[in-house]
Amino acid sequence: MTGRAVRSTVECGRCGGAVRREVGQFVRWGRLGWGVDTDCADCSVISCEEDWGPAPDSVRRVLLAEHGTFAVRPVGSAVSGLALLRVLREDGTRSLAEARRLAGELAGAGLTGTEVEMEFLAGRLRLHGVAAAVGPVGAGPGQASAGR
Repeated sequence: MTGRAVRSTVECGRCGGAVRREVGQFVRWGRLGWGVDTDCADCSVISCEEDWGPAPDSVRRVLLAEHGTFAVRPVGSAVSGLALLRVLREDGTRSLAEARRLAGELAGAGLTGTEVEMEFLAGRLRLHGVAAAVGPVGAGPGQASAGR
């Protein structure tokens, strides 16, 4: 998986025309990113906002509403707590305390989020030798919601 997007049409605040809007998350060059693109065909206003790292809640809400919530959790009996911590800390977006809390949740019920976030996390876990499974929440046993 390299990305997921939601396309919609909203009213242009400038001319009242139809604005095509695309909200998405992606993995590019081994990094997680997000973007919001808008294009008004009537007044030619175009905007593109893109950044690396965790998506803002406004982007996450759109993706979760359209594609659902996904869960990731390690599979197998030998799960290294150190490997979980390393993966959760390597992008520099979490404190050690937050990474410890999330590692505990990940080792237990698992973590939930957008499909792109969970596939990205599963890929990083696999790179550190931790087998991981991703699936839609509610699709089967062991896929509980534990936060992102």
